[in-house]
Amino acid sequence: MVSSIQSGARVLVTGATGYLGAAIAEQFIQNGYIVVGSARTLSKAENLKNFFDEKYGPGKFEIYASGDLTTEGAFDDAVKGTEDYVEAIAHVASPVGVESEDPMKDVVNVAIRGTTSILNSALQYGKNVKSVLVVSSLASLLDPTVPEKYTYTEKDWNDAAIKSMIDLKEKRESIPGFVAYMASKTEAEHAVWKFKEDNKLPFTISTILPSWIYGTIVPTPRTVADVNAASTAAYVVQFYSGENKNYSQSFPPVGYVNVADVARASVLIVEKNDITDGQRYILNAGPYSFQQIVDIMRENFPERQDIIVKGEPGNYEKANQPKQHDGSKITHDLGIKYTDLETTVLDTINSVKHVFQ
Repeated sequence: MVSSIQSGARVLVTGATGYLGAAIAEQFIQNGYIVVGSARTLSKAENLKNFFDEKYGPGKFEIYASGDLTTEGAFDDAVKGTEDYVEAIAHVASPVGVESEDPMKDVVNVAIRGTTSILNSALQYGKNVKSVLVVSSLASLLDPTVPEKYTYTEKDWNDAAIKSMIDLKEKRESIPGFVAYMASKTEAEHAVWKFKEDNKLPFTISTILPSWIYGTIVPTPRTVADVNAASTAAYVVQFYSGENKNYSQSFPPVGYVNVADVARASVLIVEKNDITDGQRYILNAGPYSFQQIVDIMRENFPERQDIIVKGEPGNYEKANQPKQHDGSKITHDLGIKYTDLETTVLDTINSVKHVFQ
């Protein structure tokens, strides 16, 4: 069995400037690792580097400019390093929210090629790489054909998404962005396990499948644009700002998880790779509704009663989803305990509320 990494080792985090990537990078730093964070350009990561340098001191976070994720060898030099080699990789980078006339090419294929690119770099040049973690999504589980009352586990796959894309393309109909996203996560994860099956690897591989992610935004946002760039967290913040009044919407249908829990799980998975090798892990704290979120906000921020929509206090019917997603495996294997919804909402808002003063 490949040995585990130890505190002080270098860890490559791709997509480090994203909401989840930054949280994972910070968690590794907090656990004593040196993080090499990839971004398409150096300038895109400067704010994050300044944030980490000021908070943890210089030398804890380095930037690697990967350029186009789909370019063959984009991550070779990051894995090779200069004097020190990386010992673990957390691959977070993936296309999200991409508007395209050809989502098969610009979303699905980009996700697949970005994933296989980092894996090939690790195999060819990662002489010290011991563990690779790939971030997938609960989107790679969802299957419209399962019964209404069904509990998803790590054995499930969303192969319907790519079939739907192919069907729509053949009919020359437009492909919804969420369908392309689900297909991209599913097919990229399939590529991970095919890579593991086809190669004799000197390192372990695991995947995580988070549900809808909320929680503290890193680095601390300075503007509304910074907040909106934080992907899923923006949905919670928009209730706080008053921009969103649609408390009754049932989207998203998959549950929630605190970004800090995903980050902690990521570190534990690469540290305990004797347990986690070859495993998929759902990360889901449970179902919720937006009515619950606005109730939590109105109770904790009474000064914003006229801004945060009231809705129907206590009516959480939409939280009782017949299809569930069992996130207990990560608790059983690694002891991860999920953060409750109220704490998660407050973590999110407390990290951004200064922007809306």
